[in-house]
Amino acid sequence: MSLDRDPLPVGFPEWREGPPWVMAEMVASEPRLASQILAEGEGRRRLSPLIATTLDRGGPVAVTGCGTSEHAAMALCDLVGSASGRRALVHPRQALEAALDPWPGLCVAISHEGETAATVAAIEAARGVGADTALITAAPASSAGRAVRELAATPAVDRSWCHTVGYLSPILVGVDVASDLAGRRLDPVATGEYLHRCLAELGPGAELAGAALAHSTSVTCLGGAVDYVAARELALKIAEGSRLPALSHQVETFLHGHLAAVDSSSGVVAVLADPGAGPRLLERTRQALAAARLVGARAILIAGPFVPEGFAGQLLSTPPLRIPPTSGLDPRAAATLGAAMAIQLLALDLATARGTNPDLIRREELAYREAASQAEGTIAL
Repeated sequence: MSLDRDPLPVGFPEWREGPPWVMAEMVASEPRLASQILAEGEGRRRLSPLIATTLDRGGPVAVTGCGTSEHAAMALCDLVGSASGRRALVHPRQALEAALDPWPGLCVAISHEGETAATVAAIEAARGVGADTALITAAPASSAGRAVRELAATPAVDRSWCHTVGYLSPILVGVDVASDLAGRRLDPVATGEYLHRCLAELGPGAELAGAALAHSTSVTCLGGAVDYVAARELALKIAEGSRLPALSHQVETFLHGHLAAVDSSSGVVAVLADPGAGPRLLERTRQALAAARLVGARAILIAGPFVPEGFAGQLLSTPPLRIPPTSGLDPRAAATLGAAMAIQLLALDLATARGTNPDLIRREELAYREAASQAEGTIAL
């Protein structure tokens, strides 16, 4: 790998010729970060009252973002909707769509660095229809931070642009808020220790899976129910970090046509972490993996503790990445956090196996820097 221009512009991640990537350091920092975010309780103090009040009034809560932040918004909605018993009122929204069609009630935006134009536009549009506004960010002094009434700050800015801390941080805020709405308190130390355990136990399997997928020409990521969130985020990390075409589908969607694009050059990764996944979803996931193997694709499984030993049997190209059990966390929160650890490790190991630097998401190349500037322009509404 080489740079198109040396030095890179100010504000870019540190350039490294080889591993360890900055992304690896970010992933390794996450257990400590979890303890810090939960101990500080910004989500409980700043967001829980706003969300509870909005829901009690029967108003909608829209959680919005772009890219990784959009996926974190989806996870937060699942956690908060489940804990509050008001799923019908808590909705994830892609930021541009939220800007084009703002809702009253409450708009909670997620923007790690606080400067995403579509997210700022969504906040401004929500204010324009009388909605209350809040933000989860690592950059309180940003454009998004100045546009909202309430703000939950997370303590660490991701030093890699293949965001991992930027995904987990708002999810941890969501875990905190969901626990508060359900009348529970989390143990910050125990949660951090659980993430340490996830990293230790998932690491060997992720390395094997990354090596198995390294020579694929595309990867399809599958998940049903809340696991679709992790599948979407994994596809994004693979595209950013390994520069592989990567798609995400719900399990049933994959079986209705998209299988035709899969062959012996493809990889398929299924996520089964949701403890609410019933026998029907397990069986359809197994059938999806079987179909992928029949056409020659490499098959990888990320499995929660509830998935039976031997599930998918000889269909898998490597042993499953098994998310460890925990008794100290709500099962839904544990599944969301465990899946986050699994997909980040897999994406990191795949990039390492392919010899790509994930940290700059290809913007060390001039053409990709110029292309990115198009996406970072203002949003005129």
